[in-house]
Amino acid sequence: MATAFLRRLTMARYLVKKVKLILAKAVKGKRMAQAAVKGKRIRNVFRQVKTISSMVYSIVLGRRFLKTYSPDTLVYCESVGEEKLLDLYRPLTPASTPLPVIVWFHGGAWKMGSRASIERVVAEQLARGFAVASVSYTLSDRAQWPTQCFEAKAAIRYLRANSSELGLDPAKVIAAGMSAGGHMACMLGVTAEHAELNGGLGEYTEQSTEVQGVLALYPPTDFLAVPKSFDGLLDYYAQDAPVTQLLGETIEAAPDKSDLASPLKLLQSSTAATACPPTLLLHGKADPIVPVEQSELLHTALQALGLDSELILVDHYTHGDYRFNRDAPAQSIHQFLDRFV
Repeated sequence: MATAFLRRLTMARYLVKKVKLILAKAVKGKRMAQAAVKGKRIRNVFRQVKTISSMVYSIVLGRRFLKTYSPDTLVYCESVGEEKLLDLYRPLTPASTPLPVIVWFHGGAWKMGSRASIERVVAEQLARGFAVASVSYTLSDRAQWPTQCFEAKAAIRYLRANSSELGLDPAKVIAAGMSAGGHMACMLGVTAEHAELNGGLGEYTEQSTEVQGVLALYPPTDFLAVPKSFDGLLDYYAQDAPVTQLLGETIEAAPDKSDLASPLKLLQSSTAATACPPTLLLHGKADPIVPVEQSELLHTALQALGLDSELILVDHYTHGDYRFNRDAPAQSIHQFLDRFV
Protein backbone atom coordinates (compact mmCIF):
# COMPACT_ATOMS: atom_id res chain seq x y z
CA MET A 1 0.00 0.00 0.00
CA ALA A 2 2.74 2.45 1.05
CA THR A 3 4.78 1.56 -2.01
CA ALA A 4 1.81 2.09 -4.30
CA PHE A 5 1.05 5.41 -2.62
CA LEU A 6 4.62 6.58 -3.06
CA ARG A 7 4.51 5.60 -6.73
CA ARG A 8 1.31 7.59 -7.25
CA LEU A 9 2.80 10.55 -5.36
CA THR A 10 5.96 10.43 -7.46
CA MET A 11 3.89 10.23 -10.63
CA ALA A 12 1.72 13.13 -9.49
CA ARG A 13 4.81 15.23 -8.74
CA TYR A 14 6.23 14.32 -12.16
CA LEU A 15 3.00 15.32 -13.90
CA VAL A 16 2.83 18.61 -11.99
CA LYS A 17 6.43 19.33 -12.97
CA LYS A 18 5.66 18.42 -16.59
CA VAL A 19 2.61 20.69 -16.65
CA LYS A 20 4.70 23.54 -15.20
CA LEU A 21 7.30 23.05 -17.92
CA ILE A 22 4.63 23.02 -20.62
CA LEU A 23 3.04 26.18 -19.21
CA ALA A 24 6.45 27.84 -18.94
CA LYS A 25 7.21 26.99 -22.57
CA ALA A 26 3.80 28.28 -23.60
CA VAL A 27 4.35 31.57 -21.79
CA LYS A 28 7.83 31.83 -23.26
CA GLY A 29 6.46 31.02 -26.72
CA LYS A 30 3.76 33.65 -26.36
CA ARG A 31 6.34 36.20 -25.28
CA MET A 32 8.56 35.24 -28.19
CA ALA A 33 5.62 35.51 -30.58
CA GLN A 34 4.73 38.92 -29.18
CA ALA A 35 8.35 39.97 -29.47
CA ALA A 36 8.43 38.73 -33.06
CA VAL A 37 5.28 40.71 -33.91
CA LYS A 38 6.71 43.78 -32.22
CA GLY A 39 10.01 43.27 -34.04
CA LYS A 40 8.23 43.00 -37.39
CA ARG A 41 6.30 46.20 -36.69
CA ILE A 42 9.51 48.03 -35.84
CA ARG A 43 11.19 46.62 -38.95
CA ASN A 44 8.27 47.73 -41.10
CA VAL A 45 8.41 51.24 -39.63
CA PHE A 46 12.05 51.49 -40.68
CA ARG A 47 11.18 50.09 -44.12
CA GLN A 48 8.41 52.67 -44.51
CA VAL A 49 10.69 55.51 -43.47
CA LYS A 50 13.41 54.33 -45.85
CA THR A 51 10.99 53.94 -48.75
CA ILE A 52 9.19 57.25 -48.22
CA SER A 53 12.46 59.14 -47.75
CA SER A 54 13.88 57.69 -50.95
CA MET A 55 10.73 58.50 -52.91
CA VAL A 56 10.63 62.08 -51.64
CA TYR A 57 14.28 62.62 -52.50
CA SER A 58 13.67 61.14 -55.95
CA ILE A 59 10.85 63.64 -56.51
CA VAL A 60 13.10 66.49 -55.35
CA LEU A 61 15.79 65.43 -57.85
CA GLY A 62 13.31 65.55 -60.73
CA ARG A 63 11.81 68.90 -59.78
CA ARG A 64 15.23 70.43 -59.29
CA PHE A 65 16.25 69.44 -62.81
CA LEU A 66 13.02 70.84 -64.30
CA LYS A 67 13.39 74.29 -62.71
CA THR A 68 14.71 75.77 -65.96
CA TYR A 69 11.88 74.31 -68.06
CA SER A 70 8.46 75.87 -68.60
CA PRO A 71 5.90 73.32 -69.80
CA ASP A 72 2.77 74.00 -71.78
CA THR A 73 -0.26 72.84 -69.80
CA LEU A 74 -2.81 71.31 -72.16
CA VAL A 75 -6.33 69.89 -71.81
CA TYR A 76 -6.34 66.43 -73.35
CA CYS A 77 -9.91 65.41 -72.52
CA GLU A 78 -12.80 65.81 -70.11
CA SER A 79 -13.44 63.04 -67.61
CA VAL A 80 -15.33 62.66 -64.32
CA GLY A 81 -16.76 66.14 -64.80
CA GLU A 82 -13.46 67.99 -65.15
CA GLU A 83 -10.75 68.86 -67.63
CA LYS A 84 -7.82 66.45 -67.59
CA LEU A 85 -4.44 68.11 -68.02
CA LEU A 86 -0.96 67.22 -69.14
CA ASP A 87 2.26 69.21 -69.00
CA LEU A 88 4.30 69.14 -72.19
CA TYR A 89 8.01 69.82 -71.73
CA ARG A 90 10.31 70.44 -74.68
CA PRO A 91 14.08 70.82 -74.95
CA LEU A 92 15.45 74.31 -74.21
CA THR A 93 16.88 74.51 -77.72
CA PRO A 94 14.12 74.40 -80.35
CA ALA A 95 14.24 71.23 -82.44
CA SER A 96 14.42 71.26 -86.23
CA THR A 97 12.62 67.91 -86.50
CA PRO A 98 9.63 66.35 -84.70
CA LEU A 99 10.53 65.11 -81.22
CA PRO A 100 10.05 61.62 -79.84
CA VAL A 101 7.84 61.97 -76.77
CA ILE A 102 7.90 60.19 -73.42
CA VAL A 103 4.40 60.10 -71.95
CA TRP A 104 4.93 59.99 -68.19
CA PHE A 105 2.46 58.69 -65.56
CA HIS A 106 3.21 59.47 -61.92
CA GLY A 107 3.09 56.97 -59.09
CA GLY A 108 1.13 57.12 -55.84
CA ALA A 109 -0.88 53.89 -55.56
CA TRP A 110 -3.53 55.37 -57.92
CA LYS A 111 -4.80 57.44 -54.99
CA MET A 112 -2.24 60.24 -54.68
CA GLY A 113 0.51 61.94 -56.62
CA SER A 114 0.91 64.71 -59.15
CA ARG A 115 2.01 65.17 -62.74
CA ALA A 116 4.67 67.54 -61.34
CA SER A 117 6.51 64.46 -60.01
CA ILE A 118 8.78 63.21 -62.78
CA GLU A 119 11.80 60.99 -62.19
CA ARG A 120 15.02 62.88 -62.87
CA VAL A 121 16.30 60.24 -65.27
CA VAL A 122 13.19 60.85 -67.39
CA ALA A 123 13.42 64.64 -67.09
CA GLU A 124 17.04 64.40 -68.25
CA GLN A 125 15.83 63.08 -71.59
CA LEU A 126 14.85 66.66 -72.44
CA ALA A 127 18.56 67.33 -72.89
CA ARG A 128 18.85 64.27 -75.12
CA GLY A 129 16.29 65.25 -77.74
CA PHE A 130 12.99 64.10 -76.25
CA ALA A 131 9.79 65.86 -75.30
CA VAL A 132 8.15 64.76 -72.05
CA ALA A 133 4.37 64.84 -71.50
CA SER A 134 3.41 64.32 -67.85
CA VAL A 135 -0.21 63.25 -67.53
CA SER A 136 -2.73 63.82 -64.75
CA TYR A 137 -5.26 61.03 -64.30
CA THR A 138 -8.25 60.66 -62.00
CA LEU A 139 -7.31 59.26 -58.61
CA SER A 140 -9.13 56.29 -57.14
CA ASP A 141 -11.03 58.27 -54.51
CA ARG A 142 -12.98 59.87 -57.36
CA ALA A 143 -13.30 57.10 -59.95
CA GLN A 144 -12.46 53.45 -60.32
CA TRP A 145 -10.81 51.38 -63.01
CA PRO A 146 -10.94 51.46 -66.01
CA THR A 147 -11.43 55.27 -65.92
CA GLN A 148 -7.69 55.75 -65.47
CA CYS A 149 -6.97 53.57 -68.50
CA PHE A 150 -9.52 55.46 -70.61
CA GLU A 151 -7.75 58.70 -69.70
CA ALA A 152 -4.30 57.33 -70.50
CA LYS A 153 -5.56 56.27 -73.92
CA ALA A 154 -7.14 59.69 -74.47
CA ALA A 155 -3.79 61.35 -73.68
CA ILE A 156 -2.04 59.22 -76.31
CA ARG A 157 -4.72 60.02 -78.89
CA TYR A 158 -4.54 63.74 -78.11
CA LEU A 159 -0.76 63.90 -78.50
CA ARG A 160 -0.85 61.90 -81.71
CA ALA A 161 -3.68 63.96 -83.24
CA ASN A 162 -1.94 67.24 -82.42
CA SER A 163 1.61 66.04 -83.02
CA SER A 164 2.26 68.34 -85.97
CA GLU A 165 1.47 71.58 -84.14
CA LEU A 166 3.11 70.35 -80.94
CA GLY A 167 6.32 69.38 -82.74
CA LEU A 168 6.09 65.69 -81.83
CA ASP A 169 6.80 62.53 -83.79
CA PRO A 170 3.58 60.45 -83.71
CA ALA A 171 5.58 57.33 -84.60
CA LYS A 172 7.81 57.64 -81.52
CA VAL A 173 5.58 57.64 -78.45
CA ILE A 174 7.00 55.96 -75.34
CA ALA A 175 4.76 55.24 -72.33
CA ALA A 176 6.63 55.52 -69.04
CA GLY A 177 5.96 55.60 -65.33
CA MET A 178 6.89 54.43 -61.88
CA SER A 179 4.89 52.18 -59.54
CA ALA A 180 1.19 52.86 -60.29
CA GLY A 181 2.37 54.95 -63.24
CA GLY A 182 4.51 52.05 -64.40
CA HIS A 183 1.39 49.91 -64.27
CA MET A 184 -0.37 52.47 -66.50
CA ALA A 185 2.56 52.41 -68.96
CA CYS A 186 2.45 48.61 -69.12
CA MET A 187 -1.30 48.72 -69.69
CA LEU A 188 -0.77 50.94 -72.72
CA GLY A 189 1.87 48.53 -74.01
CA VAL A 190 -0.32 45.43 -73.91
CA THR A 191 -3.75 46.88 -74.81
CA ALA A 192 -3.34 48.72 -78.11
CA GLU A 193 -6.84 49.05 -79.58
CA HIS A 194 -8.37 46.93 -76.80
CA ALA A 195 -12.13 47.28 -77.29
CA GLU A 196 -13.02 47.19 -73.60
CA LEU A 197 -10.20 49.48 -72.41
CA ASN A 198 -9.91 52.09 -75.15
CA GLY A 199 -12.86 54.11 -73.91
CA GLY A 200 -14.26 57.03 -75.86
CA LEU A 201 -12.82 60.05 -74.08
CA GLY A 202 -11.63 63.11 -75.95
CA GLU A 203 -12.15 64.42 -79.45
CA TYR A 204 -9.78 62.10 -81.28
CA THR A 205 -11.24 58.62 -80.97
CA GLU A 206 -10.15 57.81 -84.53
CA GLN A 207 -6.50 58.03 -83.49
CA SER A 208 -4.45 54.98 -82.52
CA THR A 209 -3.56 54.40 -78.87
CA GLU A 210 -0.51 52.36 -79.83
CA VAL A 211 2.81 53.22 -78.19
CA GLN A 212 6.22 52.38 -79.60
CA GLY A 213 7.96 51.68 -76.30
CA VAL A 214 7.30 51.04 -72.60
CA LEU A 215 9.56 52.12 -69.73
CA ALA A 216 8.25 50.91 -66.36
CA LEU A 217 9.88 51.18 -62.96
CA TYR A 218 8.70 48.58 -60.39
CA PRO A 219 5.17 48.15 -61.78
CA PRO A 220 2.48 45.80 -60.47
CA THR A 221 1.57 43.57 -63.39
CA ASP A 222 -0.69 40.80 -62.03
CA PHE A 223 -2.46 41.51 -58.76
CA LEU A 224 -3.69 37.98 -58.12
CA ALA A 225 -0.16 36.65 -58.61
CA VAL A 226 0.97 38.46 -55.45
CA PRO A 227 1.14 35.74 -52.77
CA LYS A 228 -0.89 36.26 -49.62
CA SER A 229 2.34 35.52 -47.76
CA PHE A 230 4.07 38.55 -49.32
CA ASP A 231 6.21 39.99 -46.51
CA GLY A 232 5.85 43.59 -47.56
CA LEU A 233 4.21 46.79 -46.41
CA LEU A 234 0.97 46.14 -48.32
CA ASP A 235 -1.63 43.40 -48.14
CA TYR A 236 -2.99 43.25 -51.68
CA TYR A 237 -6.01 41.25 -50.50
CA ALA A 238 -7.11 43.65 -47.75
CA GLN A 239 -10.18 45.87 -47.79
CA ASP A 240 -7.97 48.93 -47.44
CA ALA A 241 -5.44 47.93 -50.13
CA PRO A 242 -4.79 50.55 -52.84
CA VAL A 243 -5.87 48.09 -55.53
CA THR A 244 -9.15 47.49 -53.65
CA GLN A 245 -9.86 51.21 -53.83
CA LEU A 246 -8.89 51.23 -57.50
CA LEU A 247 -11.26 48.38 -58.38
CA GLY A 248 -14.00 49.03 -55.83
CA GLU A 249 -13.72 45.45 -54.53
CA THR A 250 -10.96 43.19 -53.27
CA ILE A 251 -9.06 41.30 -55.96
CA GLU A 252 -10.24 38.04 -54.40
CA ALA A 253 -13.89 39.06 -54.55
CA ALA A 254 -13.58 40.46 -58.07
CA PRO A 255 -11.00 38.40 -60.01
CA ASP A 256 -12.38 39.52 -63.38
CA LYS A 257 -11.89 43.17 -62.44
CA SER A 258 -8.40 42.34 -61.23
CA ASP A 259 -7.54 40.64 -64.52
CA LEU A 260 -8.86 43.62 -66.51
CA ALA A 261 -6.37 45.79 -64.61
CA SER A 262 -3.44 43.34 -64.78
CA PRO A 263 -1.06 43.84 -67.75
CA LEU A 264 0.19 40.26 -67.55
CA LYS A 265 -3.30 38.75 -67.72
CA LEU A 266 -4.22 41.02 -70.62
CA LEU A 267 -1.03 40.05 -72.44
CA GLN A 268 -1.78 36.38 -71.99
CA SER A 269 -5.39 36.73 -73.17
CA SER A 270 -4.77 39.12 -76.05
CA THR A 271 -4.98 38.03 -79.66
CA ALA A 272 -2.79 41.04 -80.54
CA ALA A 273 -0.05 40.22 -78.02
CA THR A 274 2.64 40.15 -80.69
CA ALA A 275 2.01 43.88 -81.28
CA CYS A 276 3.47 44.81 -77.89
CA PRO A 277 6.35 47.29 -78.23
CA PRO A 278 9.89 47.04 -76.80
CA THR A 279 9.73 47.12 -73.02
CA LEU A 280 12.24 47.99 -70.31
CA LEU A 281 11.42 47.00 -66.72
CA LEU A 282 13.45 48.04 -63.68
CA HIS A 283 12.86 46.71 -60.17
CA GLY A 284 14.66 46.72 -56.82
CA LYS A 285 15.08 43.35 -55.14
CA ALA A 286 14.34 44.91 -51.73
CA ASP A 287 11.02 46.44 -52.85
CA PRO A 288 8.51 46.17 -49.94
CA ILE A 289 5.59 47.59 -51.93
CA VAL A 290 5.56 45.73 -55.26
CA PRO A 291 7.13 42.24 -55.21
CA VAL A 292 10.05 41.97 -57.60
CA GLU A 293 8.36 38.91 -59.12
CA GLN A 294 5.78 41.23 -60.69
CA SER A 295 8.35 42.54 -63.17
CA GLU A 296 9.87 39.10 -63.60
CA LEU A 297 6.52 37.58 -64.57
CA LEU A 298 5.77 40.16 -67.24
CA HIS A 299 9.31 40.02 -68.62
CA THR A 300 9.17 36.22 -68.88
CA ALA A 301 5.78 36.32 -70.59
CA LEU A 302 6.94 38.92 -73.13
CA GLN A 303 10.05 36.92 -73.95
CA ALA A 304 8.02 33.71 -74.28
CA LEU A 305 6.05 35.45 -77.05
CA GLY A 306 9.27 36.45 -78.78
CA LEU A 307 8.83 40.11 -77.85
CA ASP A 308 11.55 42.63 -77.05
CA SER A 309 11.82 42.88 -73.26
CA GLU A 310 14.67 43.78 -70.93
CA LEU A 311 14.60 43.42 -67.15
CA ILE A 312 17.01 45.23 -64.81
CA LEU A 313 17.00 43.92 -61.23
CA VAL A 314 19.06 45.76 -58.62
CA ASP A 315 20.14 44.34 -55.26
CA HIS A 316 19.12 46.28 -52.13
CA TYR A 317 17.06 48.93 -54.01
CA THR A 318 13.72 49.77 -52.44
CA HIS A 319 10.47 51.07 -53.94
CA GLY A 320 10.88 54.55 -55.41
CA ASP A 321 14.63 54.34 -54.86
CA TYR A 322 16.32 57.56 -55.99
CA ARG A 323 19.34 55.53 -57.14
CA PHE A 324 17.42 54.39 -60.21
CA ASN A 325 18.21 57.88 -61.49
CA ARG A 326 21.95 57.27 -61.69
CA ASP A 327 24.70 54.78 -62.48
CA ALA A 328 23.85 51.47 -64.19
CA PRO A 329 20.02 51.77 -64.02
CA ALA A 330 20.10 55.24 -65.58
CA GLN A 331 22.52 54.05 -68.23
CA SER A 332 20.16 51.21 -69.10
CA ILE A 333 17.33 53.71 -69.51
CA HIS A 334 19.47 55.93 -71.74
CA GLN A 335 20.44 52.97 -73.91
CA PHE A 336 16.83 51.81 -74.21
CA LEU A 337 15.64 55.27 -75.24
CA ASP A 338 18.49 55.77 -77.70
CA ARG A 339 16.61 53.63 -80.23
CA PHE A 340 13.90 56.30 -80.42
CA VAL A 341 16.11 59.34 -80.99
